[in-house]
Amino acid sequence: MKISMLKQYEQDGLIITNYTKDGEAISHVVKTPVVKTEQIELQPTSEDVQMQTLLNTEYLVVMSELNNI
Repeated sequence: MKISMLKQYEQDGLIITNYTKDGEAISHVVKTPVVKTEQIELQPTSEDVQMQTLLNTEYLVVMSELNNI
């Protein structure tokens, strides 16, 4: 006997999922709270900026050396 999802909907801040064993009757119900997340945009730290500057400088040095070969 296979269990499959019959219906899923949102109600009163919950995601309600109905499952079935026979394809018609609801065998059990799972209620999951809806979690709303806020996306936060992170700002680079001064250490991140210094590291990126160092990497850029090293890249430019290597490219300059390759062009002089």
